[in-house]
Amino acid sequence: MSVSDRQPQRNSAASSRCGRRIGGVAGAVWILAFGLLGGERRLTTAADVGSPEPDIAALIERLGHPSYAARLRAQENLERIGLQAFDYLHAAQSHHDIEIANAARYLVSSLLVSWSTDSDPPAVREALDEYGAQSESERQNRMDRLAELPARQGLAALARLVRFETSLRLSREAALAIMRGAMSDDLGVRSAEADKILDVLGPNRRQAADWLRVYVEDLRRGTYSATAWADLIHQQRLAVESGTDPDMNHPIVLELVRVCATRAISAGRIDDALQLAEEHLDLIPPDSRNLIDASSWAIDNGLHPLVLKLQELHPEPFDRQPILLYAAAEAVLAVNGDSEAADRLAMRAVTIDPLPAQDSPEAAALSPKAIEERAHRHRETGKGLESRGLYRWAESEYRHIIRSLPLTARVAANTREDLAKLLGELQRHQEVVEVLQPMIRRAEEDQQYAREIQRQLIDLNVMRSKMLYHQGLAQAQGATAEDQAAARRSLVAALDLDPRNIDILIAMYRVPGDETWQQDVRRQIQAFGVMFENLIEMNQAQAQSRARFANPNIQLSDWYNQYAWLISNTEGDLRKALQYSLKSLELTPDISALLDTCGRCYFALGDFENAILTQRRAIKLEPHSPALLRQLAEFEAAAAAAANGKPAATKSEPPGTAPLPTEVAPTSPKNGADDGE
Repeated sequence: MSVSDRQPQRNSAASSRCGRRIGGVAGAVWILAFGLLGGERRLTTAADVGSPEPDIAALIERLGHPSYAARLRAQENLERIGLQAFDYLHAAQSHHDIEIANAARYLVSSLLVSWSTDSDPPAVREALDEYGAQSESERQNRMDRLAELPARQGLAALARLVRFETSLRLSREAALAIMRGAMSDDLGVRSAEADKILDVLGPNRRQAADWLRVYVEDLRRGTYSATAWADLIHQQRLAVESGTDPDMNHPIVLELVRVCATRAISAGRIDDALQLAEEHLDLIPPDSRNLIDASSWAIDNGLHPLVLKLQELHPEPFDRQPILLYAAAEAVLAVNGDSEAADRLAMRAVTIDPLPAQDSPEAAALSPKAIEERAHRHRETGKGLESRGLYRWAESEYRHIIRSLPLTARVAANTREDLAKLLGELQRHQEVVEVLQPMIRRAEEDQQYAREIQRQLIDLNVMRSKMLYHQGLAQAQGATAEDQAAARRSLVAALDLDPRNIDILIAMYRVPGDETWQQDVRRQIQAFGVMFENLIEMNQAQAQSRARFANPNIQLSDWYNQYAWLISNTEGDLRKALQYSLKSLELTPDISALLDTCGRCYFALGDFENAILTQRRAIKLEPHSPALLRQLAEFEAAAAAAANGKPAATKSEPPGTAPLPTEVAPTSPKNGADDGE
């Protein structure tokens, strides 16, 4: 079909446009613009962007010329120009002349799309493959993939999306994705990134392009320009409140504020971040969902005073929502250091929508389903608190459920497991036993209860093993020979029930015993090491033949990690342990448990510097983990001792012992489960 066949007729442009879009493509970038030039189609390339600019505005005006021939020539010229005309055509879709607006819409919708360029890295080309044919949500997913690529490989592609994405919302999302990226310390790298962004944006005047021009100045300076961003956000708010920009709204401005505040924090400008966010708190709708979102964002970014300000502005939602009260309690603790005031708020939170006591009139008035749903809400609140490192308050929520529900309630069993895991992380070993023992005794006496537990995918043998493991750790804290003998018996029984849990074997290695005990434990360690090496070799062979394992990298990484964790905490080939740990991170990078293992391997080799650096990377991913924090404290204490000329042990004491200044119990299991599960 020729270009002239696609010409919209005057007074019927809309109908012509609806039936003749090429391939249904919505949007255009790095456009393969079809036009007539000596009867041939011409490919518009990135190089054309920098070529001398024709009078595009005049050509667009001629789309409304009374003469059909003049309109046709204008369209043909615009099609030949291709990429350079896109910004103008996109703007002309809202032209006051309906004929020009319709013709501009037709031209934009008729352009075939190629979103990537030959110079893009393979990962970028893959992310942009058939980008224009995707739904908005999938295009957002592709954009997220570009933003996550290492070394900012997706920078040019994201800038391209800022300029040419037909959805203005996604155009802004692309700009925000660029702005969220880490800024290099290297001036040369930053300058190259700034030039790349400006080169791709060209003369584009979209909101998102204007945001990036301010960001480019930050790149060149290597800092955060508080005044420039405050002015820009003020302009955006004026546009919303005056109604002069129908494409702008308060949620967009709020997201821009948050991205800018986050960037200010990254630049060490906490006061600027706090001031900016506080100036625009009125953008947050005063409903519970938005207040929870805002409070979580503020706490995650260390802007706790904002939560107290929100509570002051909107006291009623805070009084109704436990999550908001807990957020206020956390903020009081962080800002004022007032633990008593924080605990009072937390106590108020746990009593909102409480569970009735068993066999009480209140319990009789509620249906079992209503009680279960209420218990689930308290459990989810507890898990949220635990993820934030608020362990006392999480424990309070868990114990409220356990006290209020019968042992046979399904949510009670799950909550007991949650509490046991938390107490284990906190090295409160005897309390783990006390939490799990009632379930185990009931399962031994009541087969119906045992079957119900198993239907919840709870492995009773693993639970018994966990209880015996923590019982052994508690006994190992005793000072007498009888205590140590009891610990050995408990740990052996625990390992028999769950031989997958290598932390049990590590604890056995550290519990004192006679020569026979020590030799037996060493033989088991050697056997486990050989087993892991055999599994690694088998997995590598099967991965090559694509057999058996759906994702061999994950399984192989786990076996590398298991070997490394076992050997670095006991004895064996420590250099091989480090090598295997590094291989596990190559296969599955940025996992806190694997980094924790790697830190332990460096530490076992006496490389305190790398041990500390690696452990800090792990803590950055999981900042509230007691186990990770204990191990970092151990590494730092050993490094300080070595710096003072004192010998530093590179093996931890038994996990059950109370942490000493230079000795901390090992971290939780590294097999992707909790205590062997």
